Amino acid sequence: MAPIPHGELRPPARRDQPVPCTWDAKKYLRQYYSSVETTERHTLRFVVKALESLRSGALGLEFGCGPTVHHLLPLAARAAEIHAADLLPENLSAIRRWQLGSREAHDWTAFTRETLRLEGTTSPSEPQVRERETLARRRLTRCLTGDARLACPLGPQSAARYDCVVSLFCADSATGSLADWMRYTHNIISLLRPGGLLVLAALRQCHFYSVGGLAFPSPCIDERHVQLSLDAAGFDREKQVIEVAEVPDQSKHGFDSIVMASAIAPG
Repeated sequence: MAPIPHGELRPPARRDQPVPCTWDAKKYLRQYYSSVETTERHTLRFVVKALESLRSGALGLEFGCGPTVHHLLPLAARAAEIHAADLLPENLSAIRRWQLGSREAHDWTAFTRETLRLEGTTSPSEPQVRERETLARRRLTRCLTGDARLACPLGPQSAARYDCVVSLFCADSATGSLADWMRYTHNIISLLRPGGLLVLAALRQCHFYSVGGLAFPSPCIDERHVQLSLDAAGFDREKQVIEVAEVPDQSKHGFDSIVMASAIAPG
């Protein structure tokens, strides 16, 4: 959930809250991804379940991936080809390091193991973990610059449309404005092909989240706002799932619940 940088961030509501500052991918990875915490246990479970409906041979996109690759791991089992998009070069560099097997890359094996477990492998072996990571590296064919603020988030020259768009903790981590969040979400949804699968997640009722003691804005959305964004895009309520998960152990970071959604695009 890497933020889109803005000239100003929403000031903290209390004096004891940390002040906003620039993004640091390494601090973010250490804080949220040193182990599989409850937020990602819920999110990975939801993603694995949602992807069960994805057809074989699909073209998938993770938009707003930040410096992470763990959501590509379940997608690799379903999609024939995957693209990853983020605004910040620092984040894309972190992904490329992992794809190339650099010693400096973050270790995602705990998340690979959790993904395999959620898919039904009770005790994933080391060879199974390596096999899935190798598959994800091979199926990740493009790292793209993406900007949710744009009507064409992958750039005006791109006509790409995807069978599946996964965007987790992206638009809500980019702004403190509800109106902007709605617009960013609409722009991300526009990358879907008719009938494509959308998978979203967001921090719920969160004004800010912290990275390394520094604050970044969030628009305090909940499941009602997610439903409104899907309605505005014409999604059939009969073909969507919206869930809330409590993550009280994350309250120290500024949030204690998340909202997740999957939906089939009209078409």
